[in-house]
Amino acid sequence: MNLLTDNEKISTANDVQDLILASGQEAVLLRSQSGERLYGSYVATYEEVGLFPLEFVEIPSEDLNNKIDAVACVLSDMDIRPEDHIRSGADEFRVQTIEDERLFGAV
Repeated sequence: MNLLTDNEKISTANDVQDLILASGQEAVLLRSQSGERLYGSYVATYEEVGLFPLEFVEIPSEDLNNKIDAVACVLSDMDIRPEDHIRSGADEFRVQTIEDERLFGAV
């Protein structure tokens, strides 16, 4: 049983996209370049992929029970991968996890 029609799913996805764009926030996506790295090394060269819109919320250190520094909501067509980095202002964050947000079958 579907709670939302196909048109309602499209409308919901468009509303969320509008909210993300309305935040007026942008960040730079950085991706590790292929190349030889020492086993287990976190040192990598990151290259700018480009600027993209997002809703970005830094989490205060006292709220770090899940050991995350920030949460970013991005448009569903963004190619963001775990281990990418996001530069927001002077700060750089490593992408830990990516989760689709679902609302009654709408992504």
